[in-house]
Amino acid sequence: MEVAETAGTDLAVLLARAQRRIERALAEAYADFDLTAEQWRILSVLLDEPGQTMSRLADGAALPAGTLTRHVDRLAERGLVLRKVHAEDKRRAVVALSPVGASVAREIRSRQQAEPVAEVVRDLKAAFDRLD
Repeated sequence: MEVAETAGTDLAVLLARAQRRIERALAEAYADFDLTAEQWRILSVLLDEPGQTMSRLADGAALPAGTLTRHVDRLAERGLVLRKVHAEDKRRAVVALSPVGASVAREIRSRQQAEPVAEVVRDLKAAFDRLD
């Protein structure tokens, strides 16, 4: 995504392109840990803010509730996340990273500092600056 193209391109298109570029740049990291991009978003959100309810996690990871549940189930089976009963509302679940999940999330997060991802971030910042 070149900054020059932002003048006549819809913001939604630019964001979709940026997401695709970031996912391609991190595809190896996802594969190394047998994760999908959606599962990575869940781990990333939990790394930033542990112990979230499923509804908050769905919002933070930008996933529909049903999709989130399937991904959280798989991540829990693999021991990457822990699901506990909410302390105040026993009908709700709280999700957090397991120690292994936190280690995986930190490793992938460190790989985001790689040049291809940093380039996308710079391009996005320049695009947003042009919108102001």
